[in-house]
This record gives sequence, C-alpha cells and structure tokens, in this order.
Amino acid sequence: MNKSIQNNQHYFKISQENIEPSLDNFYIFDKKSPNLEKYIKNTKEIKEILTTIKTLQKKKENPKTINRYFEELQKSLSKFSNCSEFICFVNACDNTLDAVKKDLDLIKKITQKYFSKRLLSELVPEEWIQAILDSNSSRKKGKCGELKLISILKNLGVKEVKNWEDFNKSNKCVAQFSKVFSVKKVQESLNVKIKAKKQGKKLDLVAKYKNRIFLIEAKHLNTSGGGQDKQISELIEILNLKEKTPNISYISFLDGSYSNIVLLNTKAGEKLKTQRKEIKKYLKKNPNNYWLNTAGFKALFTDLIKYQ
Repeated sequence: MNKSIQNNQHYFKISQENIEPSLDNFYIFDKKSPNLEKYIKNTKEIKEILTTIKTLQKKKENPKTINRYFEELQKSLSKFSNCSEFICFVNACDNTLDAVKKDLDLIKKITQKYFSKRLLSELVPEEWIQAILDSNSSRKKGKCGELKLISILKNLGVKEVKNWEDFNKSNKCVAQFSKVFSVKKVQESLNVKIKAKKQGKKLDLVAKYKNRIFLIEAKHLNTSGGGQDKQISELIEILNLKEKTPNISYISFLDGSYSNIVLLNTKAGEKLKTQRKEIKKYLKKNPNNYWLNTAGFKALFTDLIKYQ
C-alpha cells in the first residue's frame, strides 16, 4: 500500500495534541549583550556630563560654558545610549534619542526636567544595563519564526536558496520573501495570485518540494489582545486563500503560548470562539491549506519528504 501525506485535518489534530512549550530556544535571548561594556561606558559618559552641567548651573557659571557641555552631551549620544537613565527619561517625555541629539533647545528642556524629577547617581550597575537590554529583547523576535521554520526544513534536507535560479533547479528548497522573492516575482514565477485583502501582501516563506509549492505565513504570539486578534485574522485570511492549481498550498503557522489557546477547546470569549470556527471552516473549505504549530509543521514536511 502506497503511503502519502494526510489531509489538513490530520496535521491540525497533531498540532492540537502537541502544544507549544513554555520555553522555545528560538525565541530566548539569555546571553549577555556582546556590547555591554560599550553601553556601560556611554552611560557613564552621559552621567559625567550631566553632573558637570548640574554643578555649573548650581555655581551660576557663564551660560556659554554650560552651553558647550550641552553640545558635548549631544555628541556623546549614540546607539549605546538607549540604556542610560537619561535616555529612558527622554522616552518618558514622549521624545527620542534622535530628537534630543538634533535639537539643542529640546535637550536643555528635558535635562532641566530630569534634574528636577530624577536622582542623578554616579553608579552604572552592569545588571541594570543588561536588564534594560533584556526588556527590549522582544524586538529581536521579528524574524525568529521564519528562521525556526527554515531550521526545521534544513534538518529534513531542504535547502535554503537566495535566488530564483537555485529555486528552479532544486527539488527541495525554501526561500524568504525578499526583494528577490518579492510578491510580484512570486506571483509571476509560480503563477499564483496571493489575493489577500491587503494588496501586495508579503508572506514569510515560499517552500518547494518537487511539484508542490507552500506559501507560508508565520507568527509568534504569547498574549491575547487587539494587536494579536489582528494577527490571528491575518492568518485566518491566509488560510482562506485559494489558487487554481492543486499543487499550491497556503500554511498559516502559529507558535507561542497563544497558539495553544487557539488550538485547545478551552473556555473562550466570543472573539476566540469565532476565530476557532473560522479556522475549522476554512480548513474544510480549502483542503490544500494548513493551520499548523511546530509539531504539525514538522509532521507535514516529514511525511511529504518520506512518502512523495
């Protein structure tokens, strides 16, 4: 008996039965920043200049002299300034590092606020700087989902390609949407429409196995809310896309703890109930498309490579 890949309900069930772990190494950034010393050095420099300005103002020194130190303060600001208490305060004042670096009057006004509202300490604890960097780690997650899926595919013998020549020559490959693999180029080269509501909607990956093409949108969500609902809606929209040729499939991939909430039949509000119904409806309507988490994605491509 010839084996083949199963229907989309099978891989959806695998996803339901194998939920996402609480910790996923692809989204963990637990190493100290290699630039930690540069952040510390710059923070110390900013503090020293601020201390000088405050001392000079207290002594009622010549405004021109004080002005030179404000200019020095501006010059000291760099990409390594974001962890200083001063730039954190700038952000609290609804402004940015770039804004105060360019506007002398603005940095003067915010500095005066800083002196009156905050303590100016000489200490620059390493753990404080690293803690601020850790708190911004979510910004690094943008491409992690794509890289995770590429890693899974590579482990299955699928090659990552960067140009159309290699894509066309290869039987097993994956590419990230990019300038080379733009929506327009993918549409033209693969004869697909990608008819999302948002014109020119760029997906994340395009994978190929022999004559099968998979257009993949990957998202990582850990909490619910308005922004997350929008992203779930985008994945549901992808699930409802359909091409004329049966060898084209869309994959809506979701990992993170919120993926478990979507997949499991737990108590839910009206919004989540609607999302679950739509996912099931579009899986039935479009048998070539898939809603997957990590386990489901691995199972689909393992079977694809094993049996086809």
